[in-house]
Amino acid sequence: MTRNKLLTPKGWRVVTHSILAAAGIGLLYLLSRMIIGDIRQENMVSWWILGLPMIWALYLVALGSMVAKAELTDWR
Repeated sequence: MTRNKLLTPKGWRVVTHSILAAAGIGLLYLLSRMIIGDIRQENMVSWWILGLPMIWALYLVALGSMVAKAELTDWR
């Protein structure tokens, strides 16, 4: 039953938007691990180098979750 729902065009769109949100969460995780490693080694990285990927990752999470929610609720 769940498989039949995923094989529809709407199901594929929900899956791809969820993957987009997951990619943003994965980027946030990797960046936070990098920051923690730099703090432990007392190497400070420039705020611009850290800030831009963080903003991009947060944008991916927000975009993916909003579009998936809109797709699930048939919002137009």
